[in-house]
Amino acid sequence: MRHLVRPQANSCRETLGALNFRPTKSSTLAVACPASAEVLGRISGGRGYGFRALKPPETAENEADAPFTRPAPSPDYLDIDRTHTDLARVLRNLYRRSTQAYLDQGLSVLYLAFGTLDWMDVDNTRFRSPLLLVPVRLTAEGPKAPPRLEPTDDDTVVNPVLALKLDQCGITLPSADALEDGTLSSFLDAARSAVAEHKGWSVGDDLVLSYFSFNKEAMYRDLKENEDRIAKHDAVAAVALGGGRSAISGRFAFEEIRDGEIDEKAAPETTPVILDADSSQRACIAAALAGKSFVMDGPPGTGKSQTIANIIGALLHKGKTVLFVSEKAAALDVVRNRLADVGLHSYLLELHSSKATRKQVAEELGTALTNELVPPDALAGLTVQQALQGRQQLNAYADAMNRPREPLNYSLHQVLGIIALLNGVPAAPLAGIPMTDLTVAKYTEVKSTAKALADAWRPARQGATFAWRGVSQQGSLEALLYQATSALATLSGTAGYNAALGEAVGLTRPSDAPALAVLLDHHSARPPVLPGDWLTTDHLKGVGDSIGRLDSSLTEIGTAEHEATDAAGTPWQVVPRSADLPAVPDLTGTFPRFPDLANRQAAQIAALAGRFRTGAGHRPAAGPDAGPSPSDVIRPPGRRRRCCTPTPW
Repeated sequence: MRHLVRPQANSCRETLGALNFRPTKSSTLAVACPASAEVLGRISGGRGYGFRALKPPETAENEADAPFTRPAPSPDYLDIDRTHTDLARVLRNLYRRSTQAYLDQGLSVLYLAFGTLDWMDVDNTRFRSPLLLVPVRLTAEGPKAPPRLEPTDDDTVVNPVLALKLDQCGITLPSADALEDGTLSSFLDAARSAVAEHKGWSVGDDLVLSYFSFNKEAMYRDLKENEDRIAKHDAVAAVALGGGRSAISGRFAFEEIRDGEIDEKAAPETTPVILDADSSQRACIAAALAGKSFVMDGPPGTGKSQTIANIIGALLHKGKTVLFVSEKAAALDVVRNRLADVGLHSYLLELHSSKATRKQVAEELGTALTNELVPPDALAGLTVQQALQGRQQLNAYADAMNRPREPLNYSLHQVLGIIALLNGVPAAPLAGIPMTDLTVAKYTEVKSTAKALADAWRPARQGATFAWRGVSQQGSLEALLYQATSALATLSGTAGYNAALGEAVGLTRPSDAPALAVLLDHHSARPPVLPGDWLTTDHLKGVGDSIGRLDSSLTEIGTAEHEATDAAGTPWQVVPRSADLPAVPDLTGTFPRFPDLANRQAAQIAALAGRFRTGAGHRPAAGPDAGPSPSDVIRPPGRRRRCCTPTPW
């Protein structure tokens, strides 16, 4: 099995987080001032620090308008070479990460790292590892208050991952106990001496605040130091080889106690249970007392933590020592609280979170050694006997309720459930069959008759108003279904041609086909000049405006028609079209030559005008060769004929 265990150990070593330290801007703060030795002395003395930024704000547009003065060194503050905004962001990140790790796993991951070792592995890979790790924590007095750095009760340690790695190379780093007799500088000098023979290795006196996680180091060390013992363990072999692939896994197989046998094989009188437990939980307790290895699985809220507390209590009663391990600190606290509530607090030794310090462990061990525990009084024999009788009666009742009975093979519990479902059913006359004589065949007949009656109950109650009254099945049901399916497909295909119109008016179901057909008839009768937006508008205001404009236009046309008739003396409809009129004769030679008045005297022109006026009053008889009268030759302006038809003279 060693070839199976060793890869797991190497895997843990490769994931050790404090071996190669890579500072990041979001999770590492380099301390510029005070000196490392001064900081270590103050933290070791139980005193904390505030934080100050040494860089000016980046938002200042003009340094003259926003001067920044670099603060003088102070023994109460750690000076960080960051801006105030950047410093606050990193501190929030460190506070959130360290607090979450402590709440989830009970681990302190925030450390002040004093000194670093720059070194190379056997394959010439460069590493940078912190040397001395001092656990600290960040506290804040309020939501907007800047956090402070405070010491914890945890022990100062030399980087355990680095110490383990260098030990494999034959290099021994000085221990943290050397600080009690010396200073930080002496510790760093001892580290330099330990690596002096290795070319290219150096020890620096850097001081950084960051989080480091090396909780897997203990697992790795345990695997390395106990490799043979672990490889020989049956549980490890079964896990490594798989459940059903080896004979080793058969050693863990056992038959779980069934619910109906739990009181016989694991009676409460012989199984000490400190908390309430059902039959499945008691089966787990019995398996643990029997030394079986198993996995207890179940969804949240099913009592796994309570069962673990019961198992621990039962094993303590048996004189066993129990190690309860969990990745989550909350699971440890839940089980601890359940055991403490029943008076077993003095039997518990917590080895996680703040309870794992040397001082706390020593105090707990001292309390356990000096306190004398007094066990509670046992139950009286009469009380135990009464509890036994009560349990037997309850078991007998449960068996009577759930045991299937002939001839229907139903339990009383099932029968009561069936009757409960019939609470809203009207009472029916008895079938005349005694309950003791009810067989499976008779019960089936009763159910069939009741079903037939239920099918006919609605038609009988509704009478002539029943929608399907008088309808009888003719022909094969499969043929009818085929015809109906075909008709529905045809109807759907027809409606598909007008899917857009159906979607627009909300007629999409097959039952809407008649309404859609009526709408299509209206659509086909629509005048071609009808605007399309009249059919989709939300109101008829635009249609009314168009009708009003049309009415006004028609009124104006009628008025103009009447005025034309009055002026012409005849309706315009009887006036012939220009194409129907005879050709206009050439009247060029009809009119006499216009007299030449260029050389006339005024008296002569006046006499000629008088003659024209006298001649205008005499109209000659009309004749085919008659020419126009003088009045036709010289007509006063503005006078018009009242008819378009030529009038003979």
